[in-house]
Amino acid sequence: MKQKAFVFDLDGTLFETSAEILGSPSSPDFIEFGDATMLLTESFPLPLLYFAKEVHDEGHKVYILTARKNIMAKAIRKLLRGYGIDAEFVFCVGDRGFDIPSYKAEILSQLSTDLAVYYYDDEVPNLILAQNSGAKVFKVFS
Repeated sequence: MKQKAFVFDLDGTLFETSAEILGSPSSPDFIEFGDATMLLTESFPLPLLYFAKEVHDEGHKVYILTARKNIMAKAIRKLLRGYGIDAEFVFCVGDRGFDIPSYKAEILSQLSTDLAVYYYDDEVPNLILAQNSGAKVFKVFS
């Protein structure tokens, strides 16, 4: 039996943040996605965060899979630790370009080879491509 892993998006899934996406889907402009201070001081937990804490405390692996850039991984870890969650890994796919759903699906596929993956996100395009990754996919309503 594979070990369970819970993979969560960050913005709009675990936390309500001040991040905004402006512009068109093909050329988005992310506001606040690179500001660690704003992430740490202006983020508010959403109900799913408490589920993430529960599965973490049960000994399951918890991963973050976000559209933010790698420079934010340390701040994301700090934010989560403030709520008692030590993430196994923080995947930041924002440095890879604008095809965020494909990048997220690729990571989920890789994780699913060795783990029973449960994926939570609030963005429909991410969830659609994740359907074929081997992960069990859950839509979060924020």
